[in-house]
Amino acid sequence: MRKILLIAVSLLLLLGLVFFSQIRLGVLSALFLWDLLDEEGVRSPHRGALAWITSTPSVNGMFIPVGERAIAADLYHYQDGKKRAAILLTHGIIETGKDDPRLIRFAYSLARSGFVVLVPELLGMKSLRVRLSDVEDIVASFRFLGLLENRVDKEKMGLLGFSYGAGPTFMAAAHPSIRNQVKFITSFGGYYDPINVIRFITTGYYEYRDEKGFLRPEPYGKWVFFVNNLDYVERESDRKILKEIFKKEESGQTGERREIQALLKGLSPEGQALYELLINKDPYRVEGLFEKTDRKFQDYLEGLSLSSVIPSVNAYMLIGHGTTDSLIPYTESLRLADAVRDGSRVHMTILKLFSHVDPTRKSYSAKEFLTVYLPSLAQFYYLIYDILSQQL
Repeated sequence: MRKILLIAVSLLLLLGLVFFSQIRLGVLSALFLWDLLDEEGVRSPHRGALAWITSTPSVNGMFIPVGERAIAADLYHYQDGKKRAAILLTHGIIETGKDDPRLIRFAYSLARSGFVVLVPELLGMKSLRVRLSDVEDIVASFRFLGLLENRVDKEKMGLLGFSYGAGPTFMAAAHPSIRNQVKFITSFGGYYDPINVIRFITTGYYEYRDEKGFLRPEPYGKWVFFVNNLDYVERESDRKILKEIFKKEESGQTGERREIQALLKGLSPEGQALYELLINKDPYRVEGLFEKTDRKFQDYLEGLSLSSVIPSVNAYMLIGHGTTDSLIPYTESLRLADAVRDGSRVHMTILKLFSHVDPTRKSYSAKEFLTVYLPSLAQFYYLIYDILSQQL
């Protein structure tokens, strides 16, 4: 009788702990969402809804050794002696890198929710480039995170990447040296195939399965991205001329059209094809123009494609994207999810709350609030809940 009673009490305690953990996780997810949607909160990572019920995590700057150099990084964590789930957070293509205020706030929120968070400085993306060398730095940083055995539960380690940074993050997750240690990976506003992204940022059109549409292209994003990736144009003369042309195109000065036309005459046929690709407005001409660019540039973009990467990723994938994203179309995340053979390993959420990686700043009518905002808010809440539940 005592044994039966002991077993019953043990089961009740276990159920209590399980339900308590889920309730706590639900509360943390709600407060996390509140902070993400709070524009003013970016200014101070020490305030916000999560700060109501959590203490402020410690932040330690450090250098991760990689051969003869070192990667600057910040570690967000609680110094309480507990082993916790861990996330390596990668910044996108942004000059402020790991010190971007939005990223800092996000890292604090993850740490307040129970994770150990490592944010490395990725020099390629900080210089507005997507570099395969960043993949090696992500891998090295993830290995370093796993060495923090007194803080990190090695069975609960994952990666999280935004925008163009999600590509190198997935590539790192597929790396043979760590892919069995990466238990989960989160992508928000990421891409699958760079050619589709070029089609979108030049013509505004996107299409996949039954999803199709048009959004006005963002000229600034297009010119800034390409002017910072001219290293992959084969001829030095083309690189110099295209750099001058891109700067004039970016400025938008109508008086410079004659100068641009003069510069175009100095380009090789491959350089002219690249320029034509960037000013093209016809979505059906993209592949043909791309094939006329030089081989080095083609190899670079093909190397960024995730089509050959996703089959090697063993992790559970959490994928989110905004429908009004003007830099990477949400159909890229649909492609990304469909590339995973086992659909049970994917949590896919398409949100009407977000533009790129920031909440959409707009007013909703009463009808839109009920039919668009609230359902999307519920989906976003569930995505956050699933991310935070990776620590259980």
